[in-house]
Amino acid sequence: MASDRSETVSTTRRRLLSVPLVGASGWHSGKFDSTRRDVSSDESLSTHLDERVPDLLDRYDVPGASIALVEAGEVTWAGAYGSASPAEGRPTNEDTPFRVQSFTKSITAWGVLKLVERDEIALDDPVGQHLTSWERPDAEYSWEDVTVRRVLSHSAGLPAGAYEGVPVDEEPPSLREALSGNAGGPAARPTDEPGEFRYSNPGYALLELLVEDVTGQDFAVYMDEEILEPLGMDGATFDMTEGLRSELATEHFVDGTSVPLSHGPAKAPGALYATSEDIARFVAAGTEANGEPVGRGVLAPESVAEMYTPAVETTGFYGLASDGAGLGHFVETLSDGGRAVMNGGQGAGSWNWFHAVPETGDGIVILTNSERSVQLIADVVEAWTDRSGLPAVSLTRARRWIRLPIWILVGVAAGLALRLGYGVITGTRTFAPLSDRDRTVRALLGGIAVVAFGLWWTVGREAVAFFLPVIAEWVGLALSAVVVLLLATVLFPKTDEGETT
Repeated sequence: MASDRSETVSTTRRRLLSVPLVGASGWHSGKFDSTRRDVSSDESLSTHLDERVPDLLDRYDVPGASIALVEAGEVTWAGAYGSASPAEGRPTNEDTPFRVQSFTKSITAWGVLKLVERDEIALDDPVGQHLTSWERPDAEYSWEDVTVRRVLSHSAGLPAGAYEGVPVDEEPPSLREALSGNAGGPAARPTDEPGEFRYSNPGYALLELLVEDVTGQDFAVYMDEEILEPLGMDGATFDMTEGLRSELATEHFVDGTSVPLSHGPAKAPGALYATSEDIARFVAAGTEANGEPVGRGVLAPESVAEMYTPAVETTGFYGLASDGAGLGHFVETLSDGGRAVMNGGQGAGSWNWFHAVPETGDGIVILTNSERSVQLIADVVEAWTDRSGLPAVSLTRARRWIRLPIWILVGVAAGLALRLGYGVITGTRTFAPLSDRDRTVRALLGGIAVVAFGLWWTVGREAVAFFLPVIAEWVGLALSAVVVLLLATVLFPKTDEGETT
C-alpha cells in the first residue's frame, strides 16, 4: 500500500472519454450495465465463463484471473484467463499461484479450531492466557475481554491496519516486533471496547503467535501439516521460494503498474500463496457432499458450523456483502433462508473472492492480479448464482445500488442540457456572464459546481477508484458534464423575455 500511484490513464478511461455523455443513453446503457448475458439452459457455467471472462478482463482492464467451481461438495472445474505477468509475457494457467490475501484468515481459523478440538485452547479463553513468548503492551481496555472467538470474528477491539512489507531479498521484522508496533503497523492491543465489529489484521497476527506458543511449531509448518496437506491443497504454501517467485501472478495497482514482490512479519493475516483449485478444495471441505463429512476429516462438522455462525454484525464496507462475521469467514442469510459464507482477499495489487452455500455444496473461487477487479468479481458471482439456481447474494445487489449515483448524474446532465439548449434556441437565454440577472443564484450555482468538481478530483475520485475504478471513471465523466452545464447555465442567463431562473 505504500507505493505511489500515478494518475490512471487506462484504455478503458480513454474509451469512455471519447464518447459524448448527453444524448448517448442507449450506448451508455449497453456499456455501463453488467456485461452479463443470459445463460441458456443447455450451456454450462464453465462454458459461459470461458466465453465471458476474457471480455470482462478487457472491459475492466484486469490482466488475469483464475476461477474454480465447487458443485455438490466437489471441485468440478478450474479455468484461467489473461496474463499472469504482462511484463514477462506469462499467461495465467490453472497452476498459477496467487497471493490470496485475506483468504488466509479463513484457513487460519481452521488451524485455530483444530487446537480447540484438541482441548488445547477454548474459544472463550482470553488470548493472553496462551501467549507465553511475548509481553502484551498496556491497553486502555481489558485484555481479558480479548478472547479467541472475538479475535477470529474481528470483534476484540483490536486496531485496523496492516504491517509494511519489505523486498523479498530482505529479512522482515519479527512477528513479535510487529505485534509490539515496531514494523510499520499498530501494536496489537485493544484500542476499542471489545464486542463490536472492527476488521483487524493485527488480531490475526496475534493468532499466529498463539498457534506457535501453544504448539511449539512454526505457524507455517503447523498449518501445512494440519490443514493444507490433509485437505489436498498441494499448491498452497506460505514459503516464498525461488520457484514460487517465477510462477506467481504479478499484482497490479489501479493504474496498471506492477507491485514489487514483498513479504512481511506476519503470515496468518494474508500471506498464503495458492491456486484457485487449492482454495476450491478448501471451500469444498466446508460444504455438504455425497457421503463425505463436512470438514473432510480435518475438523468436525460442529467446528465448521461454529465458524459459519455469525458472531457479530458487520458494518461499513463489510456490511455491503455480508450480514455478520463468523470465525474467519463472513456470513449472509439468503432470501430462501439458507446461509452463504464468503471472504474477500484484498491487498496491494489484487482482489480475490470466494463464495459458498454449504448446504447445497455450491461454491466459487475467483483470484485476480489487479486492484481493478471488484466489478469483474461481482459479474462472475452473479453468473454463478444465476446458473446454479441460487438466490442473489449481497455482493451483486450492492453493485446495482452503487450504480445509482451515475444514473442520477446522467439524468441531471440531460435535464440541464435540454433546458439550456431550449433557452439558447428560442432566444430566452443569451451569453451574458456579467449580467445582473439572478446574479446571486448564478454565483451560488457556479460555486457549487466548482467545489463539487474540485472535491471529486482531489479526494473522491481516488477513494472510489481504489474499490471501483470503472465506476469512478463514469462518475467523473458524468459529474464533469453536470459541472460544465451548470457553468454554462451561469454564463447564459435568461433574457428579459425568459422566465426568472
